[in-house]
Amino acid sequence: MDRAMIPGARPLRRQAPPRAIERLEIVDGARLTLGRVLAILFSVVVLVVVGFGVNLAVEKVKSQKIEKVQIEGTLTFVTEQQIKNAIGAEVSTSLISVNLDRIKQKLEDLPWIRAAEIRRQWPDALSITVEEEIAIARWGSKQLLNQQGQVFQPENIEELQQLPLLSGPDHSEAKVMRQYQEFNQLLYPLGVRIRDLTLNNSGSYELTLTNGVWVKLGRQDVLERLRRLVVFLQSEYGKEMQQIVAIDLRYRNGLAVARRSVINGKTEAKKSGAVTAR
Repeated sequence: MDRAMIPGARPLRRQAPPRAIERLEIVDGARLTLGRVLAILFSVVVLVVVGFGVNLAVEKVKSQKIEKVQIEGTLTFVTEQQIKNAIGAEVSTSLISVNLDRIKQKLEDLPWIRAAEIRRQWPDALSITVEEEIAIARWGSKQLLNQQGQVFQPENIEELQQLPLLSGPDHSEAKVMRQYQEFNQLLYPLGVRIRDLTLNNSGSYELTLTNGVWVKLGRQDVLERLRRLVVFLQSEYGKEMQQIVAIDLRYRNGLAVARRSVINGKTEAKKSGAVTAR
């Protein structure tokens, strides 16, 4: 009797021959292995190509010469050509291997350059920003002082002889500059200018105004004494400055004035009594 005719009987399932299943598994395994091999080979080829390209790019960057040197900043006492001459040997190399610190040092060694900033600008340029020194006064016959009282010495300062002349013992540059600035703050509103300021070895200050009047300040309380001079200049006596030769402020509450006098047709200094200036 047919099994399909028997009530409740389950139909029989046909199974593939065992050998056919094994062949199928072997073929699929071979395909999978081949795919992995091809994928690995492809990855290796890609890595080789990429690595080769990176090496070429790196070599190109390493060999890229500096074609342009761009200089920025206000230049008054130093020229672009002087800057380029100072760093000519340094910029003959590639952009990536150029020594920025050495270029900065060489530029800041130039007397008129206070500070320099160096930057690479890809693909072939070097950017240089410079800040020039600002001369506030002369120091001695050959040197100049900036606002911080730092000394620098250009080759020629003949064009700057109009600057005030400061002088003092060795290593006193910053101290004298600070004192000069404090004196200027008191005198400037009156239209009075300092021609020269000297700190003697004894620690005593003397100054000469642009009108030729010589002022002795001494060693102590020099700012207070200069304020006394300001009061004097604002008084009736100050209107006769063209007749004054020297002013001595080394008094506790006053000052002494030396005036010009004409004797036998000659102008001579004559010391007057102390003037109280409170």
